[in-house]
Amino acid sequence: MPLEFGVHLPTHGEYGYKEVLKVSMAADELGFNTLWIGDHFYLPREFYEKTGGDPSKPNKLDAWTLLSAVSSQTGRIRLGARVSPLPFYKPGRLAKIVATVDIISGGRVNFGVGAGWFRDEAVSYGVWWGKRRERISRMLEALEIILKLWTEGDKITYKGKYYTVTEAPFWPKPLQKPHPPIWFGGSSDEIVKGAAKYGDGILPLSDFPLEKFMDLADRVTKAVGDKAKKISLAPSFTYPNGLGEKPREWLSKIEDYVRAGADAIIIDFSMIYVPPDRAVSMLREFSRTIFPKYRSL
Repeated sequence: MPLEFGVHLPTHGEYGYKEVLKVSMAADELGFNTLWIGDHFYLPREFYEKTGGDPSKPNKLDAWTLLSAVSSQTGRIRLGARVSPLPFYKPGRLAKIVATVDIISGGRVNFGVGAGWFRDEAVSYGVWWGKRRERISRMLEALEIILKLWTEGDKITYKGKYYTVTEAPFWPKPLQKPHPPIWFGGSSDEIVKGAAKYGDGILPLSDFPLEKFMDLADRVTKAVGDKAKKISLAPSFTYPNGLGEKPREWLSKIEDYVRAGADAIIIDFSMIYVPPDRAVSMLREFSRTIFPKYRSL
C-alpha cells in the first residue's frame, strides 16, 4: 500500500486556534492523510522554552474540542489525538466525546490512546495518578468499556477492577464501523501486546531511533503471530531537527524507516517552534517532492 503521511501540530505556545486551523487546512488541501495533536492540560516547562511559549503561562488547548472545530473546516484529512491518556477520563465520557467528533467529521477520527506520562498535570488537576503498570491496566480496561459502548447494541454493563458501567445506553454510535481505528502511543511490550489485541496502529515517540524502531517492528510481528491482523507503524520526526531541512534528507530518513517497516510518516511541529507560514511552506515542498515517489507505488 502507498505510504501515508501525517502532521502533528502544537496546541500550545504560539499556536492558538487560528494558527492550528491555518496549517490544518493547508495539510488537508495538500493531501496529507492524518492530523494529530496532543491531549494534555499543560506540558513540561521545556516544551514552552523550545517553542517560544511562556513557561509561566503554560497554555494548552483542549484536544477533542479543537479537533471537532478543525473537522468542520476540513474535508478529507483524518484527525486524532496523539494520544489521549485514558486514565485521565471516565471511559463513558471519552467514548461520547470521540463518537461525537467522529460523527461531526464524517467518520475521520483516529483514536489515539495512552496511559499518560506527565505526572505533574495529573496531580495539578486532581486526576488519579499511579504506577505505570496500573496506568496501563486502567487504560486497557477503559478501552474495553469504550469499545463495548461503541459496538454493542443493548445497554452495556461492565464491572471491572477500576471502572463500572451499569445498563448504560450509548447512542448514537460512531460513524465508522465497527469503530474508529485505535492507535496506541508508545513502544513498550505492554503497548505492543495491547495493540495486537485491540489496535490498528502504533505511534512511537518522535525521533525514535532506527535501531529501536526495527526492534519494535519485530516485536509487533511476533505479537500478532499468525492472526489475520495488520498493525500499522507510524514513526514521527521533529522538523527540522529530526527530519532534516532538505528533500534529500527527508528521502533518506523516510527510506530507512520504510525498509524497517514504517507504514506512515508523521512530521512533528510540536516540539520546536516553527511559525505557521513556515510550516505551510514546508508541507507544500514536502508534498511536491516526496508524495510522487510514494503515492505512485
